[in-house]
Amino acid sequence: MLYQSDDIHLIYAGGTFGSHGTPLSPLPAHEFLPVLQNLLNSRLDSRQVILDNDCIKDSSTLTPTDFAHFYELISTAHQQGARRFVLITGTDTLSFLASFLFHAFTNRDLSLVITGSMNPLLVADNPTYHIDDTSDAWHNLSDAINVSQTRQGVFVQFYHQTFWADNTQKIDSLNPNAFYGTHVSHPSLTLPTIRPESFDIIKHHANTANIKSIFLLPNDTKHIAQELANISDNTTAVILVAYGAGNLPKSDAIIAELDRLHKQNIPVVCTTMCPFHGVSTAYAAGSWQYAHHVWSGGKLSISAIYGQLLWLAINNALCSDNW
Repeated sequence: MLYQSDDIHLIYAGGTFGSHGTPLSPLPAHEFLPVLQNLLNSRLDSRQVILDNDCIKDSSTLTPTDFAHFYELISTAHQQGARRFVLITGTDTLSFLASFLFHAFTNRDLSLVITGSMNPLLVADNPTYHIDDTSDAWHNLSDAINVSQTRQGVFVQFYHQTFWADNTQKIDSLNPNAFYGTHVSHPSLTLPTIRPESFDIIKHHANTANIKSIFLLPNDTKHIAQELANISDNTTAVILVAYGAGNLPKSDAIIAELDRLHKQNIPVVCTTMCPFHGVSTAYAAGSWQYAHHVWSGGKLSISAIYGQLLWLAINNALCSDNW
């Protein structure tokens, strides 16, 4: 099938945006998508094409295999002429998926905008599927479509804000202004060029990807060392969520475990539990770890680190030179 480059190609992946009822639950695609298509036709002049997608679920259940699915879906449509994409997904893992797709498509001649909503598009308790004009859903979608027509790159659009998709974070579980990131008025990251593997290889690696996290708490260092010791050989990478600017307690046992993981080619990336400004080497309480092969997360959010690690891993490119 060939697509028109000027059309907007929508991918509906689930989430609050298409939920309905009390309590909220996702509508089946065959019920929701005709309603969405009618709304688009009545309110917008541009032409939208809803791409076939069989991965529609609550975003809290997305897996690396699903991330690879969306990569293949968008890549295939791009090969067939599509250039403008809007992906609607749930907000729980929106930033994780957005970071992954940013790394996948950052050097492609396309516009990909990821969005969602904190409230459903439809009035939740109205059985006739009326549009809720007080919801953020329509505003986020219409803004995302506009961005796809005017910018090239990979973006997150939310609450009238356009962010580069490489480094966003959900910072509010209730209010519409729920995301924070690098605004498009600022430059995005400069990244090494990674030649993608074939779809089959990417899907195979995605099926076995296993990125773990360790979230520090004020426990004895022996417990931190034990958490590191529990990292199995089939782990892809470890995200170490530390205090402040990347600070964590030091012990001989922790050092030994960090060295062991390095010898097993399991990267450990240090980030912070703080929502803003990332990690640095300014404090001795954190800088010691980098002598033991820990990678710095810099100013990246946890979701941004995950997305980059996953993209590198499934393309056999997970090494410090590409970080």
